[in-house]
Amino acid sequence: MTDYHRQILVFEQVSSSKAIRYVCYENLGTGKFAASSGEVLTVPQDDETLAFHARQQAEHFITEGVSRWFDSLPEAVADFAFVMDSERS
Repeated sequence: MTDYHRQILVFEQVSSSKAIRYVCYENLGTGKFAASSGEVLTVPQDDETLAFHARQQAEHFITEGVSRWFDSLPEAVADFAFVMDSERS
């Protein structure tokens, strides 16, 4: 059976110049959700930085995958958000 996933980007506004982008996945077979990484974004963003993050997301999904799945997207993001706590200040 093929294992398909949909990538979902979730943004948390931290300030007028900073946000946290959570990279999440939905398993299309099970309907479960997972958050696999979080990135701090600041204004302005340049193309090189955005390309780096995109490449990093793909490599992480391929090599690491995700191990914690939840019934809802908000649950998955909340579970991962503690990792980003230091970035909110």
